[in-house]
Parts: sequence; structure tokens; C-alpha cells
Amino acid sequence: MSNATDTPTVGGKGNYDESYARFLKAYQDFKGECPRGVSLKLQKTGTKYNLLLQFKQPPTGKRLPKTANLECTPQGVIDGVKKAKLVSEALGTITSASEFWDWYDKTILGKNQIEDNLITYRDIFKQIEDEYFAGYNRNTGRKRSRDIASDLVSYETTKEVFFKLFPNWDEYPSWESFKAMLYIPLQNGERLIGSKTFKERYYILKAIAKKSPNKEHLLKKLEPIDPKQTQFKKKQRIGIDAFKDWWYSAKQEAYTIKNHQHQSTRHSWLWVTGMAVMYGLRPTEIAAAVNLTKPFVTEDGVIIKALSDPDNQDNYLVLGDYVYFTDAEGRKVSIKTGGRVVAPIPSLDMFDFLELKRPLLPEYSPKKGSQPRTIIGGFDGTFTKRIFSMKCPVTQKYAFRRLYNLLGEKYGLPIELRARLMGHSTIVNEGKYKTEGIDATLEVLKGVSKLPIPLNVAIERLTALGVDIDAPEAKLFLRVIYQID
Repeated sequence: MSNATDTPTVGGKGNYDESYARFLKAYQDFKGECPRGVSLKLQKTGTKYNLLLQFKQPPTGKRLPKTANLECTPQGVIDGVKKAKLVSEALGTITSASEFWDWYDKTILGKNQIEDNLITYRDIFKQIEDEYFAGYNRNTGRKRSRDIASDLVSYETTKEVFFKLFPNWDEYPSWESFKAMLYIPLQNGERLIGSKTFKERYYILKAIAKKSPNKEHLLKKLEPIDPKQTQFKKKQRIGIDAFKDWWYSAKQEAYTIKNHQHQSTRHSWLWVTGMAVMYGLRPTEIAAAVNLTKPFVTEDGVIIKALSDPDNQDNYLVLGDYVYFTDAEGRKVSIKTGGRVVAPIPSLDMFDFLELKRPLLPEYSPKKGSQPRTIIGGFDGTFTKRIFSMKCPVTQKYAFRRLYNLLGEKYGLPIELRARLMGHSTIVNEGKYKTEGIDATLEVLKGVSKLPIPLNVAIERLTALGVDIDAPEAKLFLRVIYQID
């Protein structure tokens, strides 16, 4: 098994909350990409925020903020960087102040555009496609590229799949065609309103409407429709004892398989389940690990030991931005939340039980001629098939991430740290990974009872046991344990 030949980049920005916090994070991350002389400026007027461009304005040469038709959203920040580059170029090539401001009104503010319906769906879809690949991955901040298979698949599944619901791309946007697309029944016969698909269709229609000359009419028609998702797939979960019982039973059964290759395959996928639980990773993210059998050296020269190194007690796992396999054309496959360093649940007994110090990363070779979408999901798909064949109590790969989150809470990892290690926000962690139920609560409480107690409680208990807490040795212990100055 070989990792990607290119040196991996590590340290993706992670996934963040929607709303203002997410916008502000994007603003902080990307404002530095503006060219010299033109910058983004966040200005507050009353309770309203405005995202502006700031530059030396012709003919006065005074550096002032200027409206640029930008929304206070992550996409608005990305659009702002693009417009800043256009302004910088125009300032360097247009010598007449009047000509510059005519250009600014037309190109940056979108004024004086033709107001009849001469823009077809095909034109709008092409605009959205070009803007998508000129933008940045919303989870990691990485520049999107048509040379990365994951970006092609992301575009296909979030944009193109909905464009294909329009039968005639050469007609002009209209409410009739919008409505026909929005209310196409689901193929599985389930209720459309309240589904994830309905919500996704609604928001892609809003994006199309905003680029249509008759956008006011289309947006007004969309406004009273509630796209909120109310139907959700039931989340599977598995308790720690149930997982360990299944894992041990499947491990013992694997040893009875006479075919050495089949036996080895079983062991490797069981190793992946253990990694998913202990590190809270998606299976494909494990395929991006770069320090399984050799150390990783950061750009600053910091050495992170190999997971297999017996002297490695921290067991940090380094994830690169890409997995070890590519698509049929050699394009890279990225992981969802970008390269980063993750740590396991602080339970050495569990770590040893799952034999994680002996890496057994499965060999996954996409079939020749497979479509990018098949290749991107192939590792995860094979994982699901394998655990099903081993009679695992759950079939959803996220059930193992939920178990990690539960164990993290049990062992005292704060939610902010758990979310960061898993590559998302605290809001996502609460909404998607929190395990409910009495048994889950009891599991957490059992862990909490073993966590360190406050200093005053420790002093009371030691005194009750007859310990002289004023003795130099007792003071030393308390000072070290509780970090007393």
C-alpha cells in the first residue's frame, strides 16, 4: 500500500457555523487574497453589516469604501475577492475617471444590464459552473479545480443534478418552469415537501433566479414557499459494549477463514472500524492518513511519529488533503474537511484492544472506466458492504463517529475540541452527532465519575482520609496536579 506521491498538505480550515459567524470566518480567511491596493471592508451601519470594496478612487486618489453589490455571506466574500481583482486590473489599465466609473457600474454593480429575457438557462448554468470552479471549498478553504475529482463530483451532485431537471436549457427563466422543476415527485415515492431534495431544489432555484433578468418576479414567487427540511433519515447508533462484542466476534471469525487474502481483507476492514471509533473519522479520511508507518515532518520541522512506532504514546494521526488513490484519469480525491492532525479517544485499553498500532489500511483500486462519482464513494461504499457481511449491528458509517463523540464526552473532551478533531463546528456536533437516550447518558455519567475532582473537594477527601495536606509532599502533589502557582 502506498500513499499519494505528492507531499500532503495538512491543516484544513474545517467546517464552520452558518450565519454571521461563518461569514466572519470566511471574511478573515479570504480577505488577505485581495490584490495590493484593493481590499474588502466590513462596515456596520446601525444593526446592518455591509461588505464593501476599499481602494483609491479616481480622480481624487482618496482611499474610500465603495459599495460592490456583495452579500454578507461566505459566497459574498469569495465574490468580493474576485471583484477586488477586477478593480485592481481596471485601475491599472483605465486612465479616464469617467470611463472607470462607467466600467464599475456595469461590471461591479451590474447596472445598465439588458432587462429583457435574453438570458437562457444554459447561460445561467454556465455562469454558476464557472463561479463554482473559481471559488473555494466551503469546508477547507481550498481553491476548487476541475483537476480534482472530488470537486467535479461535488459540482455534479450539488448543481448539475438539478440543472438536468430542466428539459429545455435554451428557454428563458420563467415561474412556470421553476414550479415544474420544484415539484417533480420523488422517485422513491416519499413525500416531497419537507424532504432534503425539496430544500436543495428550492435553494438552487434561488441561485438561478438571482442571475435572471426577471429576478424580482421569480424571487417574489419563491418567497412564500417554506423549504425547511422536516424529514430526516433515522440515525443509527451503537453502544461501546455492543461494538466491542461485535468487533471481537468478527475478529475471531476472521481467523477461521482459510483463504489468506480473504482473511487479510476482513482484518483490514475491522481495523478501519476501530480507527473510525477511536478517531471519529469517516472511512475515506482514514485512507488519507500519512503517518501510519512512517513519521510526518511539518513545514516547521516538527516530527509526528508514525502510528506504528511502539514509542509513540500520543498516537496522533496526520491526515493529508487527499487519499492514496485517484480516479481513472489520475485526478486526486480530496477528503471532506481537509488535512489536519487528530488524536484518539484517551483510552489506552481500548486502543490496544482494537490493535490499532498495527496499521492494516485496505487496498482499494477503482475499477477501470469507473465514473468519478463511483470512485469518490468507492472506499466508503466498500466499507459499508464489508461491515454488513460481517453482521455489524449498524450499517451507517456515521454511527461510529457518533460513538466517538459519545466516548469523547465520557472521557471529558470538551465539545469544542471534539468538533475540531472531527472537522466541523459545535453546532454541527450538537445537531448531527450527539447521542441521545438513557443508555448514552449513563455511559457519559460513568465516565464523568472518573474525571478529576475540584481542588477544594480533593482537600476535603484527603483530610477525611487522614492526610496532612500541609505536609511539603502533599502540597507538592497538589501544586503539580492542580497547577497551583
